[in-house]
Amino acid sequence: MAAPWAAYGATDTVVRLEYQADAQGGCVGEDELRRMVTKQLGHDPFRPDAEQRMAISIAKTEAGFQGRIVWTEADGRRLGERLLSSRSRDCQEIGANVAFAVALQLQLVDRRASGDAVAVAPDAGAPPPDSGDAIRAPATPERPPPAVEAPAAPVPASPPFRVRLAVGAGPAVGLGMTPDATAFGRLFVVARVRGVSAELAADAALPVKLRGWDGTGVDVNALGSSAAGCAHVSFASACLLGRLGWLRARGIGFDAPLTSWGRFGEVGMRLAATREIGRFMVSVHADALVMLSRWNVVSGDAVVWRVPRVGVVAGLDVAALFF
Repeated sequence: MAAPWAAYGATDTVVRLEYQADAQGGCVGEDELRRMVTKQLGHDPFRPDAEQRMAISIAKTEAGFQGRIVWTEADGRRLGERLLSSRSRDCQEIGANVAFAVALQLQLVDRRASGDAVAVAPDAGAPPPDSGDAIRAPATPERPPPAVEAPAAPVPASPPFRVRLAVGAGPAVGLGMTPDATAFGRLFVVARVRGVSAELAADAALPVKLRGWDGTGVDVNALGSSAAGCAHVSFASACLLGRLGWLRARGIGFDAPLTSWGRFGEVGMRLAATREIGRFMVSVHADALVMLSRWNVVSGDAVVWRVPRVGVVAGLDVAALFF
């Protein structure tokens, strides 16, 4: 007699989805994530009453976005965890990577379940064996099914090559740029590609007055334009600076006051710390500049101020990001 065996086929794995993402940062919503996973699998694997739980979260980081996938059994035992990261400022990219990783994991679980459940059943219609001395053909061993090669894990996409533009302004305090410490204001434009950036800026200082005992003196202020090339690591940056400046000296307390201009060049470096807040960028910086030539401010025949060779500027910048 032949007893038929039950053959068990593979069933689609279902999980209970728990999803968190920054919707204000442009991340995909729960419905969109379900749609992307369903499109790749051909069916919806998410059920609210499923025993296994899949917790997915997407969070913004300083470098871009990070996705986290945690698979948990019904008893709370964690089966696995996976982290995905992206340096792109577009949250849609990390959302697509997370959906691909979820679909891949569910496919691997389905295939393992299919391999474990397959059983070979004897042919119920085969004749019973006889007890004679009939010549029997040697049994041919059944070949094992070919191994299914798991698809390669998704490779995180490299950040796209794009230029990010920012325009901003900020106050600063300068030492050695005028006869006394004085306030500066500056306007700038920054273009950044990945870890390097270039800046063009213009600045102006409030005038500083130098008076003698007789009431005469000089009114001094400074103007400048600068260019900088910077290298960025996380929130910190270091820059090489070049500045073309003008000193204006105007006599005060004279019957016929004169105004004189002096042009000079400076080179130096900057250290800065920058943080992005939404579509804005806030930065603090300290600049050290070395004048390439020596200048003196003269009133009559007397030197009223010898321009220092080294000047320092410290300031706070706020810029709007356009790309």
